[in-house]
Amino acid sequence: MAKHEWIKYAALFVLAVAAFGVAAIALMGPRGAVESVPVPASSPAVTPTATASPTPTATPTPTPTATATARQPGIELPAEPVLLIVGDSYTAGVGADQPDQGWANLVAGQLGYPTNIDGVPGTGFAWGGGEQDELGREYEVRLREIAANPAFVPNVLFLQGGQNDALIPNSDEVEAATAQTIEAARRFWPGVQVVVLGPSAPQPVAEELRGANSAVRAGAAAANAPFVNALEAGWFTSANSPDFNFDGVHPNTAGQAYIAEKFLESWARLTQ
Repeated sequence: MAKHEWIKYAALFVLAVAAFGVAAIALMGPRGAVESVPVPASSPAVTPTATASPTPTATPTPTPTATATARQPGIELPAEPVLLIVGDSYTAGVGADQPDQGWANLVAGQLGYPTNIDGVPGTGFAWGGGEQDELGREYEVRLREIAANPAFVPNVLFLQGGQNDALIPNSDEVEAATAQTIEAARRFWPGVQVVVLGPSAPQPVAEELRGANSAVRAGAAAANAPFVNALEAGWFTSANSPDFNFDGVHPNTAGQAYIAEKFLESWARLTQ
């Protein structure tokens, strides 16, 4: 994907930062392709710092147009899960009527785990935010900041993103940053169970994310982390995108609930 094609979308993300750039912290079952390998069991949970959010409203599930081969689940759910969700504007709830109606809050509310949510619009595994990648808010940087607080020790981590990493012309850089982020999380919290939710967007933008999706997927594989392949599973299709589209780049409230539903289906398979 040509970098100039994404500048207009980067601009949207930058505008979103002004309204939603502060990381959301909150407490909070979908079908999709899951690719995973075994990951060691995590350490016991510690006292969390978040509160619960409402359970998501059920959303009709359109039939996907594409699927990907699913491997055996690779998550050993801790006895007392403590969840951290890190991502971009999707995780921040951009496009929903209210930030707490974003997919991350809905998932956390449905799972019922103590949860912290860190969503910063316009960021990614390799892209730090801003029109020129100048803000330095890559996922690994934020994980390091979160790990500096000993009061919150997650043993489950969901990393969502890749949309903004499409702005990086070198896919190898995105792949390396994804693997490095996962490995950093495991150093910060030994035994943490990591799941990566790849990039997604309403059509036709989704088709422009295939390169970034492949890079994030490869990085997750290199780090032996399960990968939820929303793009190849066809979560957003030409048929359902008009109902789930907010601004051409972000899902609306119904689209956020739809992502939550699809992710929870994948999570259920991972933890069987």
